[in-house]
Order: sequence, then structure tokens, then C-alpha cells
Amino acid sequence: MVARKTALLWDRFAAVDPGLMRLASAMRAVLGAAASLTVLAALGQSDTALLAGGFTAMVTSLAISDLHPRNQLITLGLGAPLSLAALAAGAVLRPYPFTTGIVFLLLIYVAVHARRYGARGHGMGVFSFMAFFLAQFTGARAVQLPQMGAAVLVAFGAVVAVCHCPGFMTSSRVLARLQRTFNGRLRDVLRDTAALLTAGQDADTLSLSLGRRLDRLHAAVLLIEDFLGERAVDEATDGQILRHISRAEVAVQRLTVLTVRAARTPPAADDLAERAARQRLAAQIRVLRHQFTPGTPTAPRQRKQEREDGPAILPDASASLQDCLQGIDELAAAMHLLGPRGSSPSPTGAAAHEPATPQTRPFSVRQYREADSEDRKRGTTRQALQVTAASALSILGGHLLSPDHWYWAVVATWVVFINTESTGEVLLQSVRRLAGTVLGAVFGYGLATLAGPYGPLLLVLLLVCMFGMFYTPSDAYWAVTFFITGMLSMLLALLDTFSADVLVLRVQETALGVSCGVLASALVLPITVRRASDEKLVHFLLVLRRLLHTTTRSLSTDSTTSLIRAAHDLDQALESFRKACLPLTHRLNHQRGRRDRARHLLELLEAGAYHARSLAAVAGHLPLGDDAEYTTRVISAAERAQERTTHLIRIASRRPGSASRSARPKVTRALSLLSGERRTRRGRPSPQQRLLFHINRLDLTLIALAQALDSPAPAAEHTVSPFAGGEVSSAPSPVTDTTAPISPTAAHTPPSARTCPADHAADTATSPGRAAAC
Repeated sequence: MVARKTALLWDRFAAVDPGLMRLASAMRAVLGAAASLTVLAALGQSDTALLAGGFTAMVTSLAISDLHPRNQLITLGLGAPLSLAALAAGAVLRPYPFTTGIVFLLLIYVAVHARRYGARGHGMGVFSFMAFFLAQFTGARAVQLPQMGAAVLVAFGAVVAVCHCPGFMTSSRVLARLQRTFNGRLRDVLRDTAALLTAGQDADTLSLSLGRRLDRLHAAVLLIEDFLGERAVDEATDGQILRHISRAEVAVQRLTVLTVRAARTPPAADDLAERAARQRLAAQIRVLRHQFTPGTPTAPRQRKQEREDGPAILPDASASLQDCLQGIDELAAAMHLLGPRGSSPSPTGAAAHEPATPQTRPFSVRQYREADSEDRKRGTTRQALQVTAASALSILGGHLLSPDHWYWAVVATWVVFINTESTGEVLLQSVRRLAGTVLGAVFGYGLATLAGPYGPLLLVLLLVCMFGMFYTPSDAYWAVTFFITGMLSMLLALLDTFSADVLVLRVQETALGVSCGVLASALVLPITVRRASDEKLVHFLLVLRRLLHTTTRSLSTDSTTSLIRAAHDLDQALESFRKACLPLTHRLNHQRGRRDRARHLLELLEAGAYHARSLAAVAGHLPLGDDAEYTTRVISAAERAQERTTHLIRIASRRPGSASRSARPKVTRALSLLSGERRTRRGRPSPQQRLLFHINRLDLTLIALAQALDSPAPAAEHTVSPFAGGEVSSAPSPVTDTTAPISPTAAHTPPSARTCPADHAADTATSPGRAAAC
């Protein structure tokens, strides 16, 4: 019992911190700093050397963003000589303020420009910037370079020793932690799904919670896919894991969509059979939830018993509950392929359930990364010029505020441009930085005043703040800055330079730095939020068109893994669009019309990504050459969707720079939007029917997207499959049997006057309220 509760507690901890990445980063900083300080203190080094060693150990966690331990070691190996060179330059040039400023600006430009080379380029820039900053902060002189250089090398060695030599960060352990995160978040989704199925008045609240759970589950899947793409050790095995993880995610997402649809029509008070059926289905979902829970070896047997007893009640249940039962069966099959505790699939488990694929080719990591290389390089030169211009203003203004602490303004300027692109993103990051600095100054002053007489306590509090700085999620950046300012207060108290005036100066320098950053982003080659989001939207559509092309090719070549990789690229493009739209969708945005339109656009893209993800998963289980008629229809539908995507690319590329004055749409969540799709399916669909359904639904989402972009959909000559009105028809007919032009005014036509299922589904996508009534 104790072991089971401990394992459950550890799983909950792992679900909060995917793969324990933040914990590993925090422990690398804290243990590395503690080990460095211990070694340097035992060697009798000066306070400056101690500061250099502890600071460098902390910087390693700032600079390393690689997922794979091997890549982290490579980054550390390259960062050590670069840090020594930047530290030497900063110490030698410190007596010459003008030259120091010029060299610092050149270093900043090169460091920002290096971000085009990905995570390692970003890490090299952080190492060089922080080492030069360290020379200014400590007031290092050239004669101190041997001592400080030795301290830097000791810090790098300590970080490697405490995190890599004991095996804390190995490839297998990281992957196991990521899979544990996936399992924990999958259990959370199933728990809320079971509760929603039997909920009464709280159905809307549980639906919102379920949507957030799905987002967290999807984030865990993206981490696993990123890690597998970065690892590239055993491509065949990694590709198999990738397929099964993707299939499990798609299955649980489909189950939640069907459950929300069923929850929208609660049973009558006197309908005891319907209520009993809901309770039985909820019980089966709970049993599935315990399949990956430690200490429950009887779960599969229990689920088998539940499944055998289920048909006694379910034949009298509604059609929506019958759909939920099929979703449960699909998820159970996917979880069985995943293996106990989410372990790697074995030949007897996974391979036995996979169709014969003699032509399957393992994915290429190089091919997977080529699609994003150009997007990663875009904008680095522009941002390097922006950061350099803002840093020049910060150096000038910082010297006017304080000739001794001018570098704080430069640091603030540097930070607000990390992972930002548009002026709106820089402004939002600046507000977070300033708010965290003000709160941290108040917190640090009180804590340093109370613990000032006790040196060891100050050191412990400093390490605690360092841990909080790295363990705090990056989306709560104000809290990260809060811990940074608190850590600085403890450090100043240890160096006997702490005072209220210093903290006030810290706030002033930070305000100056973020102001210079916002000013430079608005004046030096500016890019608006609208332009940045449109560029990301075009990238999303380009990736979607490539996925549709891969779908048609996979029907003959069986390139299953490449199709899943294309779906992963689409998810990454969606995350980039979400990030670019954050200044618009943020609750602090006072322009409610623009905010709701951006949120509505994001919901449509999320719905399209769901169908694309499902499309990739279903295509991986189609027998080769099984049905020539369905192959022809799928290719035709995919080509039609590609043409519509090309049209949308033209629309997004030529949108006017100013926001439109169209009516504010009703904002809902993608889960509600998907569950609002009309159901006309009868019976259990085949994989071919499911594949065609998702392509048609994706096509209809593109129609709604064209309407959301304030432009009419492409007119006519495009036919819509009869599957577009629902999931699958019981007696499918050829696509050309139900031809109907897509009118630009379809959204304004009453649903009762429509004859084309596509028109109705487009209205469903743009108005979930009407969809719920269908």
C-alpha cells in the first residue's frame, strides 16, 4: 500500500513537470553551484572566484535547452571555452568603458544572430553574454583572470559530475519520465471524461476542465516526439513508439469529443436505462484509467468483465452512448499496444496488432528537421539589429542612472527579446519582467533584512531562490523574475553591499531596459502582432498542405511514420501560431473584438489539427491496396483540401495590415466545436470511412477558416462527400453523387434552407451554439 501510494505521488509529480525537465534543470543549477562553492571554498579561493563559480553553474541551466543528455554534454563542452573567452574580453576591456560598450554590442549582435542555429546556437549566445556580464558585475581585472578562469572550469566540471556521471540524465531515463508524464496526464483526462459522462449541472465546468487536460496531454506528446526526433539512436524502435503514442492520443481525444457530445443531451429523470448505461460506461472508463496505475494488476480482467456485462444495457442506450462505447474500445486497443506503464511496445504486443508493412521505412531525423530549418532562421538578423539598438540605448541610459550598475539595464533588454518576435510579444514580456522585479525587490528586501546576520541562512535562501527560478514554468515569467530578484538580494547581503537603494536602482535599471526594448521593437524593423500571426498562419497552412500530400502518397507507399511526423510538424506550427497570437488572446488585451477573433481563429486551427492528427493515426492502419474505390475517393478529397489550403495561403498572405470591423464571433473551445459536429453515422465505421471522414471534416474546417479570415470561400466546382455531414454513412455513395457548390454566403443561409451537408457543417464550425441544437 505504501509503495503504491508513493508511486502514485511520484506519478502526480511527474505529470506536473513533464519528464522532470524543470526539476533536472533546477537540480543542475543548485547542485552544481553548491558543489562548485564547496570545492572552491576548500581550495581557499577569493569571494570573486566563489561568485564566478556559482554564477557559471547557474548559467549552465539557462543555456541548455537540449532534451537529450548527449546533446547537453556537447553544449557544455562548447560553452566552457566560449565562456572563458568572453570573460577574458570583459575583464581586459573593463577599464575602457567606451570600448567595453562597443564590444558588448558586437557580442550581443553575434549572440542573438546565433539563435538561427537552434537550441545550441541559443545556448552559445547565453554563455558568451553571461560571461561578459559576469566580468562587469564582479569588477574583474586582468590579473584575476587565472583565478576566475579556474573557477569557471570547476563549475563546468561540477555540473557534469552532479548531473551526468551518476546517471541522473540518461536517454532511457528521460524517455521513461516522459512516458510517465503521458500516463499521468492520460489518467487525468479519463477521470474527467468519466465524471463528465455522469455529470448533471456541472457538465459545462467539467467540459472546460477536460479541454485543459487535453491540452496538457498534447504538450506531453509533443515533448516525447521532440525527444525522439532529437535522440536518433534507434530509429526503428523510436518510430514504433511514436506511432503508438500518437494513436493513444488520438483515441483519447476522440473519446472525449464523443463524451462531450453525449453530455450535451442529459437523460430524462425517468429514463433509468439511459442513466444506468452512462454509469456503466463511466465505470469502464475508470477501469481503463487504472490500467497504467501501479498496484492494480487486476485492471485488465476487471475491464473484461465490465465489457462482457455492458451489452446487457447498452442496446437500449442512445446513439451517442453507443459511439462512446466504440471510443472506449478503440482507446483500450491503443493502450494495449502501448504496453503496461507506457513501456516500449514489444514484438508480441505492438507488431502483432500492426498490419503487414513490408515497405515501411524508418523516419529520418534530418528530413524531419529540414522543414523547420528555414522558419528557425527567419527573423534572427532583424532581431539581432533590434536587440543591439535597444542595448545601445540601455548602455547610455544605464550609465546615466548608475555608472557602476549599468549592465542591469542591458540584461533586462536582452531578456525581453528571448523567444519573442513581434512588438506585442516584447511588450508583454516587458510587463512580466518589470512586475516580477518589483515584487521580487519587496520580497528580497524583507527576506534579506530578516536573515542578514546569518550568513549560512542567506546562502541556503539563495539556493532556494535559484531552485524556484528554474523550477517555475516558463509561462509564469513574472515568477521567474521574482525569484531572480530575490536571489540577487541574498547575494548582495552575502557580499555586504545590500541596501534599499540598490534594490530601487535595480527596479529603475529594469524599467529602463524594458523600455528600450519596447522602443527598439517598435522603431527598428518592427513587426506587428498581426503580421507575425499571419506569417505563422501561412506556415501552418503550408505544413497542412504537405501533410495532405503525404496522405495521398502513404496510400501507396505506406509511409506511416512520415505521415505522423508531418502531423507533428503541424502541431509545432500550431504552437508557433498560438505563441504569436498571445498578445491578442491574452486576457490583458482590452480590445475584446480583436481578442475574440484571434481566439476563434485559434479554435478553428485546433479543430483542423485534431482532424489532421486523427488522419495520420488512421492512415497508419489501412491495408495496402484494400479498396481501390476508397483510395480514389480519399485522393480526390485530399486534393480538394489541398486546393482549398492553397487558396487560404493566398488569403492569409494578402490580408490588409489593419484589423477588420467584422462582428465579434462567439468564442468557445475547440473541444466544444468538435463535439458540435453533426452525427449521421450508423454502425461501426471502417478505417477507410474514418479516413475519408477526417479529410472531409478538415476540408469543412478550412471553409470556416476562410470565413473567419473575412474572405469568401473559393466558389464552386468543388464537391463534398456525403460523409461531410457526419462521421460515416451506413450506405456510402460516390462523391460525385452529392455535388454542390460552396457558396460564399453559406454562413448567412438558415440551416433549414440548406441541402448541402458541407454548408451545414461550415455553419457548425463557425457557430457552436447552433451545432449543439442539431
